Amino acid sequence: MAAENLSQNSRLPCLDLHGLTVHAALSELEAFLNSQFMAGEEAVKIICGIGTGKLLSSAENVLKDYKRQGLVEDYIKPKSGGIFIVRLSPKE
Repeated sequence: MAAENLSQNSRLPCLDLHGLTVHAALSELEAFLNSQFMAGEEAVKIICGIGTGKLLSSAENVLKDYKRQGLVEDYIKPKSGGIFIVRLSPKE
């Protein structure tokens, strides 16, 4: 299932990074992605907010890196902004 089709699913495991520093948020994001991947989750929702865009941009860089590593299949930023829907790669 493509990430676009998952964006309407309200049952996705969710991580809300509001109020965290970029450093703390990225640490939380990496731990969350790793744990959800190991748990075999199909997809997750990451809430960054819009703010200055610094956290959003940094989180997207993490997602790109995880995609290169093969842990993330794809991701989208729905039109509402500040949110990522991430489709995780199947666990081998």
